[in-house]
Amino acid sequence: MSTWDRKALNFINQTSRWDKDKHISSFLAFSISLVKNLTEANVALQVELEDEETAKVKCASPVHLNDIVMNPDPIRKLLYAQGFKTIYWREIPPAKENVFKEVLPAFSSAIIIPINTTPNNSLLILGWSEPQAFDPGFLECIETMRLRLKEILLQSQQHLYFQRIAVRFSAILHTIPHALVFINNDGFSGWVNQEGAALLGLSGPGEQLPAILSDAMTQLRNKALNTADIYKEAVLLFSSPENSISNWIWQMEHKTLQVSCLPVTTQQISGRLWIFE
Repeated sequence: MSTWDRKALNFINQTSRWDKDKHISSFLAFSISLVKNLTEANVALQVELEDEETAKVKCASPVHLNDIVMNPDPIRKLLYAQGFKTIYWREIPPAKENVFKEVLPAFSSAIIIPINTTPNNSLLILGWSEPQAFDPGFLECIETMRLRLKEILLQSQQHLYFQRIAVRFSAILHTIPHALVFINNDGFSGWVNQEGAALLGLSGPGEQLPAILSDAMTQLRNKALNTADIYKEAVLLFSSPENSISNWIWQMEHKTLQVSCLPVTTQQISGRLWIFE
């Protein structure tokens, strides 16, 4: 196995372990830094074409290059002219022709690696202060890294997208005036909103073990003035094929709760949603 084959395999192995063991938010920065170290480049960075007017440097090593803003038009023209293939500059063009002069002001060789993603295009830039030969083994190594980087970038973007969705819906659910309690059938996961945590006397909203939620709801039910009626309805609920109930009255000492229990079933989860109004 050649040196460049070993480096390509090293890159895949290390990014695969990071994928499982570390936080996704720093995954891309770690991967770009790893490419820099394995290729012995002097600079490595990501350029993201954010919109029609802005291309921004991210995940840069050295870090002082981060947040440099560039004109995306010349970059797009270069990428389209090269068919979005990896560009190898054994000698960096003169300043007038170097669309990356802001980040490659005094380097001898560079590589521009397009990573096609939507909605934005992203590319990785590597630069060396000394001239590079870019032999066939090196080219094959870079192509292997490019494919893995494309996977990493897509995975990072998907994770951040779902993270934003989770934050958004969590904020919505916590502002609903009803107490919401979800208990997953897996026996390991459950969730309660702000009103639900207050009603059940829990320390706070968010993820909770099903055993804790079930115990808190049992204690709440035992405080009701109509426990016999609640028990009868519970028997019907857990024996009914629909596994649902609504307008279920829990008469407490100082208030009346209207309780609903609905099954929640998707490909990912299966459980019950309790709503206390």
